Amino acid sequence: MPSVFLLRRTQQALRLARTALFEEAPAWDCVGCCEQMREGLLQIEALRPDVVISDLRLLDGHAGTLLQRLGSARPRLLALSSVADDSLLFEALRAGAQGYWLDRSSARGLGQALEACRDGRARMSPALARQLLHSFGLPRSELQLAHCVGSAHDLTPAVPGCALSKAEQHLLSLVAQGLLEGEIAQRWQLGAAEVGRRLADIYAALHRLQRAAPVRPPAVPCR
Repeated sequence: MPSVFLLRRTQQALRLARTALFEEAPAWDCVGCCEQMREGLLQIEALRPDVVISDLRLLDGHAGTLLQRLGSARPRLLALSSVADDSLLFEALRAGAQGYWLDRSSARGLGQALEACRDGRARMSPALARQLLHSFGLPRSELQLAHCVGSAHDLTPAVPGCALSKAEQHLLSLVAQGLLEGEIAQRWQLGAAEVGRRLADIYAALHRLQRAAPVRPPAVPCR
């Protein structure tokens, strides 16, 4: 049975999340929950859940810091945010989160988001798509080209040495324009789940880019 750990800011949010998971994802075992990152780190390392669901902002930190402290042997992480354009969300995705879910007051849909995270599917907002294009040093594709069915299958590098393909550059450009997964799937004659998997692959490429980035030495204070 796959396992999940909940890390949320309040007891009420924890209760809502557990109820949503019980109703929508009964095949999952909720092995633990807590409100603070420090305590959560210890429990996650001991319990080794398959997925951690964490609020973007925690009482004593945020999801990006949690991922950094868990290190390379960390579970998959689904970040919860009230808005898709939160400045910390991109930082969490760059640090290693596999996706995000927009937190609603009832927590409905959380179970489906958990299943999507396990299956390697993700979502993406236009703002995140623009940030990703910038991170990889890519311009937006010409929209007429990006809309073509054949563009979905162009696996050549977007630019020489780039980790993303032209198809992924086109996908980011369509998302940045505001198209939804279903709309892109219809234009490209793909299933919506396939579009979600391609978005997850782009996040994975961002993780690799972040790991490959040179570590800057700490600044030496002036005397």
